[in-house]
Amino acid sequence: MKNICKLTSYNPIICLLLAAFLIYGCGKDETPEVVVIPAEVEVEEKVDVKPVAKLPNLGTDAEDYYNFGIDAIKEGNFTLAVQAWEKAVEINPKMVKVYNYLGRAYYTQGMIEGAIDAYKKAAELDPANPQSYINLGIAYRYDEEYEAAINELNKAIELNPLSALAYDEIGMALIKLEKNDEAIAAFENAIAIDAEFPQPHNNLGVIYLMQGKSKDADNQFKKFEELMKAKDAKQAKIMGGASH
Repeated sequence: MKNICKLTSYNPIICLLLAAFLIYGCGKDETPEVVVIPAEVEVEEKVDVKPVAKLPNLGTDAEDYYNFGIDAIKEGNFTLAVQAWEKAVEINPKMVKVYNYLGRAYYTQGMIEGAIDAYKKAAELDPANPQSYINLGIAYRYDEEYEAAINELNKAIELNPLSALAYDEIGMALIKLEKNDEAIAAFENAIAIDAEFPQPHNNLGVIYLMQGKSKDADNQFKKFEELMKAKDAKQAKIMGGASH
């Protein structure tokens, strides 16, 4: 609402109304009505709103919705993919692979609570699969629930003692808990299991840097860069040799 005191010109009718208010208003017990000057009406430009894609009715087969979600993701349609997968688990609540896809979709969009719930369901339905616990542990770490993350990642290691990724993730959670010595041990375990895994070297470099061990940190960062280059070259070779 515009402040009438800030107007630079006065309408004669408005002035009469104000004068009447000043003369007669003070002589009444009732609270006088305030004269409101309407603001200028702004005409908004018409904006074309694109219709949101609607999930089609694919019947009662959960697999059809699962496959539809895969195709939607390939086309970059996250919303439609999630709708399809949610429909799939509505039809078949025991469809483990769908929960894993849902968890990944939620996680990549920053919807961590949804990711945690989906990965929990996957681990519940497939308790012998260490990847389910790794996924859940990563989601917990992202949500800053570090103790819960370590607990799930240890479950993965019980099932697969040679999981370099699980050890690396445990190390990252331990850094957040300021347990650097334990974190170093976790990263060293990851490196011992997989000498070509770049990430633990970078994480070790971060700890050494915090500890003032600049030379050790530099060595780890260099190793990380070497392994990343080798990994990228390997990936490029694979892609180059793929059939078109």
